[in-house]
Amino acid sequence: MVILTAIDRDPGCKGVVETAYDLATSMDMELVILHVVPEDEGEEAARSEVEDIVTSVIGDLEGVDLRIMPEQTRRDLPTGRTANHILQVAEEIDPDYIVIGSRKRTGLGKILLGSVSKLILANADVPVVTVEQKRRAEAE
Repeated sequence: MVILTAIDRDPGCKGVVETAYDLATSMDMELVILHVVPEDEGEEAARSEVEDIVTSVIGDLEGVDLRIMPEQTRRDLPTGRTANHILQVAEEIDPDYIVIGSRKRTGLGKILLGSVSKLILANADVPVVTVEQKRRAEAE
């Protein structure tokens, strides 16, 4: 049994990691933590930052399958590339749950901006747990 959690590099995602880890340990499930690296950012720097975030929450990476995946440009996906990568990994590993963060948006932001969590919720084939992700200033 597997839990897939997808995080970004914002310190606000610590609550997402904590929730996923708590669920995985309480249900004796494998935990896969995924980070999709935007095209314009380096993979090694991303790995280092994600490792720091995860270890600050759970202590070490023992028993955690940490995956850093470079974003790939696709002409058929003008938006939602990160969500598509997360759903692709979910299809490959067939998790029992997906745990993701969600930021509060208000007004026009909800209408104009798509969100990764919204796309995951709409398209995942397994139950999705959403965790309110704190703003950067609140998390630090």
